[in-house]
Formats: sequence, C-alpha cells, structure tokens
Amino acid sequence: MPSVKLGTFFCPFFKKKMKDILILETVDSTNRVARELAAVGNPHGYAVVAGSQKAGRGRLGKSWQSPSGKGLYSTILLRPGLGIKEYSRITLTAGLAVSQVIEEICQLKVALKWPNDIYISGCKCGGILVETSSLHGEADEYFALVGIGLNVNADKESFPLDLQKSATSLFLESGKEYEILVLFEAIRTRLLQLVSQLALEGFTDILNQWRERDMLLGKWLQWLTPTGEVVFGESLGVDSSGILSVRDRSGIIHEVLSGDLTLAPK
Repeated sequence: MPSVKLGTFFCPFFKKKMKDILILETVDSTNRVARELAAVGNPHGYAVVAGSQKAGRGRLGKSWQSPSGKGLYSTILLRPGLGIKEYSRITLTAGLAVSQVIEEICQLKVALKWPNDIYISGCKCGGILVETSSLHGEADEYFALVGIGLNVNADKESFPLDLQKSATSLFLESGKEYEILVLFEAIRTRLLQLVSQLALEGFTDILNQWRERDMLLGKWLQWLTPTGEVVFGESLGVDSSGILSVRDRSGIIHEVLSGDLTLAPK
C-alpha cells in the first residue's frame, strides 16, 4: 500500500479522524491507486483522496485539471453486491449523491449533465468517472471505482484560459471556502447510502431525483457518436435504466450509450 503523505493542505482536517481513507499529497490518478488497493482486498467504501493529480482523467480519455489544494480529487471503492446490469446505474447514483451534498452544504442549485457532469449556473463544477473490475467470474469479486473531481476553492485564475468561461467552483458560486475533506466525507457517506438504497430498493427513486436535476431534458443537442458521426436532436431524457434518448430532425430516436454531448442551437 502506498504511504500516506500529508501536505499542509490537509493538516486542518486531521482534527477529525477519518476511517478507511488513504490521503496523498500528489498522485497521477486516484482511480489508478484505488484499483491497486481494490485488487488486494480493500473494503467497500475505502477511498483515496489527493491534494493534486498529475494525470487526472475524465470520460472519453479527457484530462481533468487538478490545481493543487483547490479541489476534491478522490476515488471511492464500491463492492455493492449488484447484478451486472445494475453497474451502469452507479454513475447516475454518484451524480445524485454529489448534487445532494452540494445543495445541502453550499445551498447551491445543481444541474446534472448526462451521464456524469456536475453543473452550477450553467458552468461545469465537477465530474464523475466510474470504472469497474472485470464483470466476469464470481459476483462477490466485482467492484466499481467512483472517481469524483470537484472544483471547490478555485478562483478563475486557477483554471486554464480556455476553461475560465465554462468552469466554475463552489467558491466562485457561493463566495465561501470549504474544508475539502469534510465535504468529501459527506459525499462518501451519501454515496454509500444511495448505493445501499439501489441494492435494496431499486433504481426508481434515485432516477426520479436525478431527473429533477437533468439539465439536458428538452434541449437541442449535438451528439458526437463513438464512430465520429454527428447527430443533432432533442433530448428526451433518460429511461428506467438510465440510458439517454435523443430524437433527431427526422424523428428517429437514438439511444445514447456513449459519445460526447454538447448543447446546440436548434
């Protein structure tokens, strides 16, 4: 197991003891470290948090900017006891968990962009990257890694120039700074609660709450498919499995399983 390296960024938070968490000053990717720890048997709920990342990742191979000490860069290990088909619902469940905590702690209105982005005031504030173990073999060996990146105390100058108009942070939206590990612990607690709910009660309530925050519903989109085709259409929202549907100009309905989505003029 990697050793714990504490930067000055983390010192104030150690007045509160935190369980099952590895805190690193700098790492290439918290998801990578968490995968190694999952492989040697670390438990459900174990987490990795870093002060900065050198190679933070988002969906579709995109990089995630991780300015030191300004954001939450974390991965939570889940061993949820779900069936294979239910693993696809973890991303939306994690998005709901993050949005609920932001709304409660920061008193900010959060919108969710399918499948994994956190938006406030029309700007991106965070993202989620869920990766899984091989979903073959024994079900009790399956796990998921929920990577959560959240812009917390960043000011505009913390972002690259090309992101300063499209990115935001909890600080920029509320005018307040937040203790990052306290915020993380609230998110981890809520995520574990919702994953337990998903396993015991199903997806319906979680999905309904996610839909209340759906920023794409009814909007005109540009969908860049995995094959490079560009489809323009209206978002019809997500179905009972969490899959997004888009109706194109000719009335054909497409199921969006992957690819890149952006808002577009009609």
